[in-house]
Amino acid sequence: MLNIAVIDDDILALRIFRDQLDHMGYACKIFNNQESAMNEMAKFDVILLDYHLGRTNGKDLLKKIKAQYPDIIAIMISGYMIENVINRELRNLLYGFYTKPVDFEKLKKDLEAIDASLKETPEVVEEAPVKRKRGRPRKNPL
Repeated sequence: MLNIAVIDDDILALRIFRDQLDHMGYACKIFNNQESAMNEMAKFDVILLDYHLGRTNGKDLLKKIKAQYPDIIAIMISGYMIENVINRELRNLLYGFYTKPVDFEKLKKDLEAIDASLKETPEVVEEAPVKRKRGRPRKNPL
């Protein structure tokens, strides 16, 4: 099961995310400030992060998080159509971008895909043992 953090300065939005994620079968922890979120970030696989966080912005927080936890999967959310800015500046740091109101069916599909990809383990391919011939090595004809 994914460990999900939701970071937003809007308490109502946090409650909606918590309720929707709970309805989808995911547990999450909600944060309304970046300091408390950063203190617990090591526990999470996925973060849902608002772009506007009061006096700061999610872009700067995302860069801090990814610097310390490069494997965490980030999805940014905003009430504003800033997807082109996000794509230009943060495309390498984000799994996806959603505008509010969030399409929770689409989010569920993304979370299922993330969960499946994290569960995949690379197959270990065992090499066949090298058979060695007994006797003296042949001389190279050249």
